[in-house]
Amino acid sequence: MIFYIEKEIKNSPQVKKILKKFPKAQTLEIDNYKNIFDKKISWEIWENIFVLAKLKSNPITSAPPKYWHNWNAYFFKTSLNCIFDCSYCFLKWAFKNPYPVLFLNYEDIQSEIEKKILSIKEEQKNWKNFDFSSEACLSDSEFCSKKIENFSIFPKNQIRFYSSDYSDIQGFDFMSDFNENFIKFFEKFDNVMMETRTKSWNIENFLEMAKNWFVPKNLEIAFSLNPQDLIEKYEKWTASLESRFIAINKLLEKWFKVWLRFLPLLPVQNYEEIYKDFLEEVKKRIDMEKIFSVFATWLLYTKEDYKKILAKNPELDILYQLQDWWDWFFREREKVRKNFYKIFEEFHEKTIICLDEKNLI
Repeated sequence: MIFYIEKEIKNSPQVKKILKKFPKAQTLEIDNYKNIFDKKISWEIWENIFVLAKLKSNPITSAPPKYWHNWNAYFFKTSLNCIFDCSYCFLKWAFKNPYPVLFLNYEDIQSEIEKKILSIKEEQKNWKNFDFSSEACLSDSEFCSKKIENFSIFPKNQIRFYSSDYSDIQGFDFMSDFNENFIKFFEKFDNVMMETRTKSWNIENFLEMAKNWFVPKNLEIAFSLNPQDLIEKYEKWTASLESRFIAINKLLEKWFKVWLRFLPLLPVQNYEEIYKDFLEEVKKRIDMEKIFSVFATWLLYTKEDYKKILAKNPELDILYQLQDWWDWFFREREKVRKNFYKIFEEFHEKTIICLDEKNLI
């Protein structure tokens, strides 16, 4: 294992903790993480290299319209790249190489998040007379295509932060100690939620919390699910479906908030039969009454990104099942999307179809 470490943070407590976990690792000092991260290297090469750095830019970006039901939903980053290798992932064309970068100046990142939360809460003081739960409000803002009755379980004006858009945070936690640093940080706020999305089997740190009688109120653990055959074909190095079922049930037993995320829905041959059988298996293996919410969406690329991933991975069969839409996105074909709508509407009433609008069909 090799760690490239920015000189500016080489003596930070977080770096020292990581190096203590891996005493045999080789360490090399660098001036800037981009010296490594911007090198063009084949994604087929994996050399067990990690880059430890300080994030100097703003860690927060707004979630796109229709991503969720909230007015205030944001991504924040503490890392770039992933230890998993999903063939359809946007990271494959977003970055020049597969080397993971961990930004370890957690206090700085938390400070920016807290400023954002306090700023939003100050704005919300002027919103007391506005009904954010109204269907008209959602429709006008185009935040989601589902009806408002499916959102009744969510508090008004909730602020949401997504932690896993740039990598699988949970998969990294054995090294980064992300959970130790951020879960308790988010607990001090009211009506603020952090989502950790994962395809990992690593839940030991959550179970340790439960042993100490601590189940976070502001944490939602979202498991991304697909049929096992598709996991094996398209989601390299991720946990098996069986492992994800086991992890989900263990967390539900300890009263953690667990989401199911069916994404991306893949337009493979015989997809209707495959997904119907798969969802029946999900119902048998998981008590859906305990699931906090269900989220589903399919492959979605901007036209520019679609060209890039197609150039990098011309053998990826599912890319050729997408359709060029007038809104500058490539989505799955009309018939496929209609069929997926029907399959998931029948699956569970909590299912939210996002990053899409039925009126596009």
